Amino acid sequence: MGYKEGLRPFIGLDAIFLNGKAKGQLLVAVGQDNMNHFYPLAWAIVDRETKRSWTWFLELLHNSLDLNMGNGVTFMSDMQKGLMEAIKTVLPEAKHRFCVGHVESNWCKEYRGLEMKKLLWWSAWATYAEDFKDQLSKLGELKEAAVTVLLKYPPQSWCRAYFDTVYKNQGVGNNFTESFNSWILEARYKPIIKMLEDIRLKVMNQLRNHEDKVRT
Repeated sequence: MGYKEGLRPFIGLDAIFLNGKAKGQLLVAVGQDNMNHFYPLAWAIVDRETKRSWTWFLELLHNSLDLNMGNGVTFMSDMQKGLMEAIKTVLPEAKHRFCVGHVESNWCKEYRGLEMKKLLWWSAWATYAEDFKDQLSKLGELKEAAVTVLLKYPPQSWCRAYFDTVYKNQGVGNNFTESFNSWILEARYKPIIKMLEDIRLKVMNQLRNHEDKVRT
């Protein structure tokens, strides 16, 4: 079963630098099955990530998966360069979440401390608006400016309390996409043709193994 028949309408997007002699980046789209395992959907090599390269990639993904205007689809990303603009262009009705780990890494450049990090994550995990506001209030008691900077990221993009209810997934991280990136780490050191072939074979074998498990 593929995306259209058996996967959640939740897609992680990422751009990975190649590790071999060939330079460039690998754009990836990764789905998630009902067991929360990653399910590779698409990958392509570009010279660098830009709005143009992401738009090209998303147009191919849109056509392959019949995503229409993006209705009912949620994307998760680390806010890669040019990606948000590309999503608005190709799939204007899609929802877009930000990986909280990436929000944290940007935010912590200015605001550090274990207690502040805890409150950031508790804010993201809050399942109703009042809890979210309570966590922000506690954070404000430590550093008021930290709340102001954090709210530059729209809460509907990283806090459970404000997620779209059409697609019921509480994920606040892009871990499943990062798992795929680690899974193909060895291939990323190889020449481009060999790399793409190795990824293709790994994906085929994984899908076959999953099918065998279901049938037994």
